[in-house]
Amino acid sequence: MGRLLDAGTAVFAFAAAVFWFLSAAGKLPPIVAYWDSTPPTDPFRQAVEFSARMNTIAATCSGMSAALFGIRVAFWP
Repeated sequence: MGRLLDAGTAVFAFAAAVFWFLSAAGKLPPIVAYWDSTPPTDPFRQAVEFSARMNTIAATCSGMSAALFGIRVAFWP
């Protein structure tokens, strides 16, 4: 069981690194000013929303990795 938790920790840590890389990779398109609000089709808005989604997934993976590691240390020393 300990080896399974170790493997899960490594997989989630690697996934977190991949999603954080995806959130930071690429160039941002230029900002365009709008009178009222930014439409959902604006490329800059889409890029920022994509980055936020990737950060959310990465943070979740990182939390899962830490939780699995904590379980491993607490119950299988």
